[in-house]
Amino acid sequence: MLPGVLLAAAGTAFAGLAVMPTAAAEPAPRVTVAQALAPVELPTMQLAAAPSANVALMDALQKGSDIANAPAPLPAAVEPAPVDPRVPVKASRDRSAAAPDGDYVRPGTGRMTSGYGRRWGRLHAGIDLAAGTGSPIRAVAGGTVIAAGNEGGYGNCVRIQHADGSVSLYGHMSSLMVRKGAKVGAGDQIGREGNTGQSTGPHLHFEIRINDVPINPVPWLAKHGINV
Repeated sequence: MLPGVLLAAAGTAFAGLAVMPTAAAEPAPRVTVAQALAPVELPTMQLAAAPSANVALMDALQKGSDIANAPAPLPAAVEPAPVDPRVPVKASRDRSAAAPDGDYVRPGTGRMTSGYGRRWGRLHAGIDLAAGTGSPIRAVAGGTVIAAGNEGGYGNCVRIQHADGSVSLYGHMSSLMVRKGAKVGAGDQIGREGNTGQSTGPHLHFEIRINDVPINPVPWLAKHGINV
């Protein structure tokens, strides 16, 4: 009996409740593209409150725009390096560095290892320039090859007669690159450094002869602007 009474009472209570309909939500307003892109105007009070901040912002934006749009500076003109007249220039025909007037060059690239004078009880009639086997040997000045071949103690040797009558001699070469009668210019390669003949190591033996008498090549070379 009790459960039935309770169920009846509950039914009566729920029957008295009214279900209220839910209020319909209002649709969101539609925004056009033109409205979205339209500038936003700040209230006059806000603009008046911070005029200096707005001016500073506009100045900064303008400066940034000026820097970004500024044209690239032109490269500065480069002055050519000064040319020392004592520095030789490269000659043609596979020549070595020549003097400014192109008339005289250093015959060998190596350092001087022996000078002109008495040595081992006899005259060492030239100077020795050592750079290593195969190093280029070049005509000190233009002229005519009057001898090219093996000359005993000089080994493989070349002699060149020049316009002033002097003769330059190049000894101990490993190979020759000219023949007798050839015309050569200052700086033309005439052979390669070697150790032929009476030699204690690879080097160029270089002589200058006037009337077939050897002279010290060092002052002769210096007179023509060549230092050894």
